[in-house]
Amino acid sequence: MGIVEEMQKKGGLYMVTSLSTYMCKEGNSCGLTGASTFFAGIPDAVMVLNSSLWCYFSAHEHIEKQCPTARTRFFCSQRNKDAVFAGTEQYLLDILQSIKQTAQPSVVLLANSCTDSTRNEELLQIAKQADLSCPVICLDRHDLEDGFWAGYQAASKAYFREMPLQLRTAIKPGTVNLLGCSVGYYNAVHDLEELRRMLTLAGYEVIACPGAGSAIQEITNMTQAQLNIVIHDELGRELAEMLEEQYDMPYVSLLPPYGIQGSLSWLKAIDYYLSGKSTGLKALQQEANYLGQKHGIMNKEQQKIWGNIWFDSILIAAPASVAFAISQAVRGEWINTKKIITVLHNGVPFKQTYPEYIGSVLDGYKDQQKIEQQLEGLRGGLLMASSKEKAILHQKAVKDVAYQHISSPVYDEMILNHRPFMGLQGTSHMVASLWNQHIQGQKKIEISKKVMAT
Repeated sequence: MGIVEEMQKKGGLYMVTSLSTYMCKEGNSCGLTGASTFFAGIPDAVMVLNSSLWCYFSAHEHIEKQCPTARTRFFCSQRNKDAVFAGTEQYLLDILQSIKQTAQPSVVLLANSCTDSTRNEELLQIAKQADLSCPVICLDRHDLEDGFWAGYQAASKAYFREMPLQLRTAIKPGTVNLLGCSVGYYNAVHDLEELRRMLTLAGYEVIACPGAGSAIQEITNMTQAQLNIVIHDELGRELAEMLEEQYDMPYVSLLPPYGIQGSLSWLKAIDYYLSGKSTGLKALQQEANYLGQKHGIMNKEQQKIWGNIWFDSILIAAPASVAFAISQAVRGEWINTKKIITVLHNGVPFKQTYPEYIGSVLDGYKDQQKIEQQLEGLRGGLLMASSKEKAILHQKAVKDVAYQHISSPVYDEMILNHRPFMGLQGTSHMVASLWNQHIQGQKKIEISKKVMAT
């Protein structure tokens, strides 16, 4: 039985009573996974989880899809439920000694699962006994108990506390760092490649993407950058604030660039904060104009056959930065719709007023019953979400719903070729996918009419 079928059998979206229960049911929401994804994105880092094999494999499965090399750098103490501190100590020492003999990491993450009470001080003492030749960064359960996003933030800030950067004595004009990127996000590798491509064409140099592919030496040199750009606010803002305070590095946090206009607005905002240093915005504007013309011609051709692309309702479920940015692109560029429901996987931190294009906003942790109700009424609509929400449609037998993956977890899709969703190139992939979904829906309607006529 596959994972999606298992979710269906268990009732789709798990009805939970606490955040910790939710995280154990949904591995991509776990704080241990969040912390691990940051270090998995550093090629010369090693991760040691002081956890059960269940926690280890849950994190491992989530990470390795976008970071296959992580498997050779990912270890587990395999502690059992009967282990006390003395047992934990020996488990970890055995792993750390093995790493010392067989690997040459530049930094090691030593992290507890949420069920282990070993404190940071005790983890540090174990690390000292192992006598590794590199820094060991320890995180206990208190750093990880608030979910994936808190775990990622705790790991990133702990890294920069223990791994000092070069002094900010020389700043290279036209250089940037990208913060808040994670191999734990759906399609992240492809999207990051597209962001790098656009920034390079615009005349900027990307010095480092900590937690998303940059080695330690690149991260050490990131103080040379003129500006830090936060890609996903829920992951990178706190780190950006910390680096601004410690190294006087300015930052800007923008919605990720989806759609043609969204991409141009993102690039122009960066150019503004870099005092108009871009030498390539004209070329990117030409690329955007070409894509706009191409999409316009294709849209008209398909409209003649299949009508305007339209969905009665659209439910968008993803981490906040992705959900908000896609809601903006959907309403402003891609699709005509009557209603948008936006679900934030990382939760709604506080009540606030949102722009009209976002529609109604639901908390991915607390509003599970409301989410199920919205999904039950989505017939004839579009779901842009993860396999978690898709499983509910199957379990509730909701038919005639178009679907587009935009967030993790994803269990029913394989991607082997470069296919971004962000940026100018990503727009073409997204528009084509949405049109194909619309066409398939119209075909089903025509078939149903023919069946009824006979």
